Amino acid sequence: MKRYNLSRSQRWVRPLHAYSSMLMLFIMLFFTATGLTLNNRQWLPTPSAPFEAELQLPDHLYSQLQQQDPQQQAQPIWQWLKKQQRLPDGELSSDWSASEQLLSLDIKRPGGYTLVEVLPEEQSIWYEHQHLGWMAVLNDLHMGRYSSVAWSWFIDLSAVVMLIFTLTGFWLVLFHPKRRSRTLALSGFGTLLMVGIYFWMLF
Repeated sequence: MKRYNLSRSQRWVRPLHAYSSMLMLFIMLFFTATGLTLNNRQWLPTPSAPFEAELQLPDHLYSQLQQQDPQQQAQPIWQWLKKQQRLPDGELSSDWSASEQLLSLDIKRPGGYTLVEVLPEEQSIWYEHQHLGWMAVLNDLHMGRYSSVAWSWFIDLSAVVMLIFTLTGFWLVLFHPKRRSRTLALSGFGTLLMVGIYFWMLF
């Protein structure tokens, strides 16, 4: 009876472990590789100098700035500049300084940014665009920085599947008497190593 229950549990745990491992194969490779580059930022190539340019603000945007709250015009100005200069999109934040009569836009994206300064009185717009390279893009994606809601959900779901893969693997090994003691010893050693390094770092 005991053997029957064991085989019945392994009947769904084993394929769950196998399919989750294949589903996460390249995803785990991605997070492992970017974990190394995140921990060794000196490996990143030196980025090129940012590109800067100054443009004339179009008349229709200039009139809207004069008639409405300048901060509400941040999105239309960014959409115009993005289309005009063929810039990639990103997370937009803006700030209006009444004392300086300056509208600032900060657009952040994985591996880069765009800074924009708008002077309504001079009808001018200045921007700085920087791309830090593909390794920086991958590092930011690893951390979920400046990425979409869909990517955030992808990270969460990947973590759940990784958890299933890890726990089902541990479950399967536990029912192998010849490997059980060695597996538990290795798991305990890994845990103690992590905790020990943490406390050694503190003191």
